[in-house]
Amino acid sequence: MIRTPEQLEALIPAAALRADDSWWPRPGPDPFRLVVGARTLPAEQWLRPRPHDAALVTWRRALLDEQGEAAFQALPGTTAAGRAVLDLVCGVTGDVSSSSMTGRHPLDLAGRLVAEDLCLVDLTGGRPRLTGASLAMPNRWLLADKLGRDMLAVHVPVPGYAGQLAAVVDRFLTGLREHRIMTRANWAITDDPRLFQPAADSRARQGDRIRTPAQAAVSLHVRVEYQTLRLLPEPARDSALFTIRTAHEPLSALADRPAVAGGLAATIAVMPPADLDYKGVLPYREAVLELLRGYAGQT
Repeated sequence: MIRTPEQLEALIPAAALRADDSWWPRPGPDPFRLVVGARTLPAEQWLRPRPHDAALVTWRRALLDEQGEAAFQALPGTTAAGRAVLDLVCGVTGDVSSSSMTGRHPLDLAGRLVAEDLCLVDLTGGRPRLTGASLAMPNRWLLADKLGRDMLAVHVPVPGYAGQLAAVVDRFLTGLREHRIMTRANWAITDDPRLFQPAADSRARQGDRIRTPAQAAVSLHVRVEYQTLRLLPEPARDSALFTIRTAHEPLSALADRPAVAGGLAATIAVMPPADLDYKGVLPYREAVLELLRGYAGQT
C-alpha cells in the first residue's frame, strides 16, 4: 500500500520526535541577548541513529517526493559538495553511495537516508551562503526565499541578528576546521502540529483560543532543533554541511522533565516581546510560563 506523507506522519512514534535532554540550549542570559552557543561534538556522535528512525526516514522520503522544490533545491556547481555529503552520510548509515547515483543530486540522495535535514553552505569570499538543502521539517521558512543568500539575508526575520550575531556567525562558519564538528541547538513553540511548516504565516494562529496552562499543554508544541556543523573534506572544503535534527512534541511532554521545563521558562521570562513573537510564544506567554513553572515545581 502506498501511503501519503500525512498518513506516514501519523505512523511516526512519539519517541522518534522526542528531544534528548542534551539537545536543549542553556537558559538565555539575563538581560537577554542572542548567542551562538556552539560546542564541539565527538565524531562518533555525529548523526547517531536513534530508535524509530526508520519511520521518520520513510516519511521524509515521501515528503520530499510530494513537495519537490519546496523541500529540495541545490544551486548549480554543488554536485561535488553534495557527493562529499553523501559519502559522509553513507559512512554512518552503511549505504553504498555509488549504487544510488540515479540522476538525483547527491545531496537529495543523502537527505533520503537520514532523519536530519541537510543544508549546504558555501564559504568562499568570507560571506557564507546557503547553496542547497534537503528540508523536510522547516520551522516556518521557505527554501526558495533563502537559497543563494548569505547568512545575514537568511536570518533577516531573527530579531537582533544583524547587530548581535551576523559578524560572529560569519567568522564562526569560515573558521570551521576539518575533523572538528560543532553542535548547537535552537527552539520554538508552535500551535501547528504538522512537521512540515514552510509558511511564516503559520505562526501563532490560535492566540485567541489558548489562554490557560491546560489549553497550552495540549494545543501547543515545542520544536527543538539539534544542529551540527562541519567542514566538508577535499575536494569540497570550500563548503560546510549544516544538519538539523528536529524534535516536535506537545508541551505536555515536558511534564516529566522538570529541569528542561525550568530552563525554558527561565529563557521565556527574560525574552523581549520581539524575540517572543519570533519564537511563537508571545500570544501564549503567561499560560506557557505558568505551565512550565508548574512542571519545574516552581509554583
